[in-house]
Amino acid sequence: MVKKILLFSVYILLGLFASAQRIYVWCPPETGLSSPNDKLKGFNINVVISDTRTIIDTTKVECSSQNLIDIIANTVVSTYPSAIINILDSSQYKQAGEENKITIKIAISAYHSASGTDVSTAIGNPEGNFNWGILPKNKWNSVAGFHVVIDDFRTDEHKTLTRNIANIVSRPNIGGSLTAKKALYEAYREANKELLYFIETTIK
Repeated sequence: MVKKILLFSVYILLGLFASAQRIYVWCPPETGLSSPNDKLKGFNINVVISDTRTIIDTTKVECSSQNLIDIIANTVVSTYPSAIINILDSSQYKQAGEENKITIKIAISAYHSASGTDVSTAIGNPEGNFNWGILPKNKWNSVAGFHVVIDDFRTDEHKTLTRNIANIVSRPNIGGSLTAKKALYEAYREANKELLYFIETTIK
């Protein structure tokens, strides 16, 4: 009898865990996010990207952390072809910036979809105070966000500027995961647009 009760308890816990981990991730499209321009021409820039999301159950994840990092890095490089951009390994994220260079640190705090407030379980907290607002309980919520730090070490007067970027798109819980996928792409496009704008208006 005791054994049956224990097994029943395990099934309940597994069920609760599964229901709380319905996090969906698809790779964002790599085209149409930005157009190449001559901004940042000649600037020598290091870029390091880190993923701070906390996705435990990856059964619905179709885009790995490294795939997402590579897409963001490729977007930055392709947008500013006239700049000298060096993509650093994620392990160097917490290291100090290099002298005589600009270092851009991008921490991925969110890029995923979930039903209702489940989406909050995977949001990372990379030293940023994000305001995601109210998350509707009965809708698909798709979030994309970055904590961006730009360290300017070109002179003795080191400068550091930061920006928290948080975008959420909510849609009625119909159409299945296709609705969530479209909303995630929309959230990412807006976050990416704000990321690039912050970079090109900060570095001068």
